Amino acid sequence: MALQQATLDPAVPFRSPTRRGYHWLMSACGGAAAALFGGMALLVCADVLMRNLGLGSIAWSVEATEYILMIATFVAAPWLLYLGDHIRVDVVVRALPALLRRRVGLASDLACFAVCAVLAWQSVAVAVDAAEQGSLVFKVLIFPEWWLNLPMAFSCALLAVEFARRATTASSRKEC
Repeated sequence: MALQQATLDPAVPFRSPTRRGYHWLMSACGGAAAALFGGMALLVCADVLMRNLGLGSIAWSVEATEYILMIATFVAAPWLLYLGDHIRVDVVVRALPALLRRRVGLASDLACFAVCAVLAWQSVAVAVDAAEQGSLVFKVLIFPEWWLNLPMAFSCALLAVEFARRATTASSRKEC
């Protein structure tokens, strides 16, 4: 529903190919997260059904569910921020005058941009280090450790872009 609102929202301009591509990327993040959460639900249901029918269990289902939950959460974050459906506590900010509210919003967007940019950079650095060392995750599933850093790097980079976009559009807006 939120995706439909963003698509129909006249405040979301799609005149340039860049903006259309950006909207598509953010929508793809939401779609991918939904598919991952749906797949995770099906996997858990299949595992429970198999156990109850005495057919054994899917050995890797718990581990895969952990990874899917982490990946889906990171992939959904930029999409939720793009739609404005992220978690935000603004009880105090709402009580401020409009000008101060805009300034606090801008400062918040800039601070969040800086944090997300640092996290994206650090995630890439850790992934590169793990790849260079050839580190592996040894559980039921065995795979290169750097794979676990990719969703965080991707998400934090997109979050940084979205916070920068919000900061630049908020500074040109007259209303908050």
